[in-house]
Amino acid sequence: MSFDISVQVPVRNGGEKFRRFLGSLAAQDLQRPWELVIVDDGSDQPVSQEFQKELGMLLDLCSVKVVAMVSGGKRPAARNMALELSEAPVALLMDADLEFGPSLLRKHLEVREDAGADVVMGRRVNGWSSNATPWQKWFDTRAMGDSPPGKFPWNYFITGNLSVTSSLLEKAGGFDTAIDRYGGEDTEMGYRLEQMGVLFHWAPSLTVNHLDDVTVTEHSGKMLEYGSTGLKYTLEKHPGIQGLLGSQWVAPVFSKPVYLFLMRILARIALAAPVYRAVLVFMQKHGRPQVLFTYLSVGACLIGLRGGDYRK
Repeated sequence: MSFDISVQVPVRNGGEKFRRFLGSLAAQDLQRPWELVIVDDGSDQPVSQEFQKELGMLLDLCSVKVVAMVSGGKRPAARNMALELSEAPVALLMDADLEFGPSLLRKHLEVREDAGADVVMGRRVNGWSSNATPWQKWFDTRAMGDSPPGKFPWNYFITGNLSVTSSLLEKAGGFDTAIDRYGGEDTEMGYRLEQMGVLFHWAPSLTVNHLDDVTVTEHSGKMLEYGSTGLKYTLEKHPGIQGLLGSQWVAPVFSKPVYLFLMRILARIALAAPVYRAVLVFMQKHGRPQVLFTYLSVGACLIGLRGGDYRK
């Protein structure tokens, strides 16, 4: 049997969030053949055992494949493994902590056909609950935010609710497994696809709810790790994208362009560990103004890129 689309998802200790994800898949109204490829990325209890009932309910709707990685925690490798095992011409790259309506798969295929796009990215909503925090609502302003449908830049390429032509991922060589810590593999892949002339299309009508409960403090820790690993690696691998995420602000003070001299001085003050910690404590308590969430996110990346650690 040939499949029209392949849902590909890495999962590690998915718990109730992954159960809700599988429930969303079980409710899909797509009347065309599709497949689900799950990569168990080092779960304490094997996915095939913990979610046996939910996976069994999906067997009448789609082809289900579950494969376990020998060693967990390597998301790019998990993405590549799912791609290798899939048979469909379109890969829908999803995360294990999402919940969505019954038309998502069908609409991804419809939007791809209508837009003639190689990559279609939908919205991932964090502030979906009536009890959403200012922190969660800030997340929804990032990247494309409330932008209307249309082309989006490569540096906003984020998997989770994104469909892409499978052969293009294969041609690009898959996700870079050298990025084996948190963050960066999506951005690096987006740049390579851009160099190939791929068309990126933003489709905000394709919405999923992100069941993420990461705190401000936890997010800052992740961004610190990203800056010191994935971001640093990507900038070294691709010299043509210097300046990504404000990295030009932490270059040596007298680097070119010279007009950034004052900004680099100010950046060093703003990224001093005592200043960062004070803002983090303030935002944990007050949650406003939202611009300080941006400072915390980007700032942690840049601190990590410089080899620092605001926690010390």
